[in-house]
Amino acid sequence: MVPVMITMAAFAIIGAALGLLVRPRAMGVLWPVLLAIAVEGAVQWAIGVMTHQPNREVLVLRLRQIFGDDIIGMIGPVAAATIGAVVAAVLGALTDPKKAEMMLTADGIQRRVGKNGRYVRAEGMVEERAIHAKAESRIDQILGL
Repeated sequence: MVPVMITMAAFAIIGAALGLLVRPRAMGVLWPVLLAIAVEGAVQWAIGVMTHQPNREVLVLRLRQIFGDDIIGMIGPVAAATIGAVVAAVLGALTDPKKAEMMLTADGIQRRVGKNGRYVRAEGMVEERAIHAKAESRIDQILGL
């Protein structure tokens, strides 16, 4: 029974990792479940093939101990992957930072949020002054632009 518990723990950890990291969250739940079903199905298929071959009894016995005997034995690891993914996706969604929304300043100028989460200057926020144009022309002259 202990090897099956190790398999369940491994699938739960993989499910939690994928549930937390994969976006959108629905795909983060779907991928671990499909992965667990694929692994369990492949092992059950391999056990079915190896039962008809000579001198494979010990290997078949060990694989059945680790992954379960039949479909009912597959339910535990797949359920562990599902539960781990769902819990991680829900907790990840709850702890995601809130996106900053647009801000309307006192002057009525709407500021938008840049990719880094900081506010970006909107058009018309800074008035052009002669001193700025003069400094920019000096820099262009120095750089040869």
